Amino acid sequence: MHSASHSSPQAPDRWFPTRKPLTDPRVRLFCFPFAGGSVAIYNSWAQGLPAGVELCPVQLPGRERRLSEKPIDNLSTLLDAVLPAMAPLLDRPFAFFGYSMGARISLELARRLQARNGPRPLGLFLGAAGPPAVNNREPIHLLPEAQFIEALRRYDGTPEEIFKHRELLELVLPMLRADFAIAFTENGTQTAKLSVPLSVIGSPEDKHVPTENLERWRDETTSEDVRVRLFSGGHFFIKSQRDAILANIREDLARWTGTAA
Repeated sequence: MHSASHSSPQAPDRWFPTRKPLTDPRVRLFCFPFAGGSVAIYNSWAQGLPAGVELCPVQLPGRERRLSEKPIDNLSTLLDAVLPAMAPLLDRPFAFFGYSMGARISLELARRLQARNGPRPLGLFLGAAGPPAVNNREPIHLLPEAQFIEALRRYDGTPEEIFKHRELLELVLPMLRADFAIAFTENGTQTAKLSVPLSVIGSPEDKHVPTENLERWRDETTSEDVRVRLFSGGHFFIKSQRDAILANIREDLARWTGTAA
């Protein structure tokens, strides 16, 4: 089906290395990671999704099997790169799940598709992030290296063993800096309101995203269907609340597609 060669940056296997294509998917769920994250966080999700939902975790350059590729530190450039790889997969109903930085990517992708009169997602799942209008987090990607590393420790997202191995740290620092640059993009080229439902999840213990910022996602869409749900676990509740998040996804996909959960 895909004629792109395996060496091409557009080859879908680069962007979706863990996707297991279904013969006749009802819905495709594209999942975008937090800063420093990879498809690994979503590897165990497939069995928690309804039958017919094809899980499509997106692998960005600069990590795991794409470690040799230069990380992308500009949101618009990232969309230019990922959209052609996604395009053949947008022939079925689809939704985006974005966590922290991934929420920023999901929003901008949906805005761009809408601006081009392209296919619209059924809805967006947005986790551990406020909308760009209230992005009051410290732009840590601009810090000198020592301070940047200290700031990364405060986020609790980077495993301690990486900080202990200088060579490993040197390997991932460019990717982490690029990811935080994307996460802190103030506004993309499109600012029009979306017209799709939003399912927003956050944690009251998240030191980086105040709960009131989650409510502000309502300003980003004309849809009346905006749900905000809270989970315990701090900024990385995605690691401890997997089953609850998947239950949430099943419920919202059922509503968005008009099927029984």
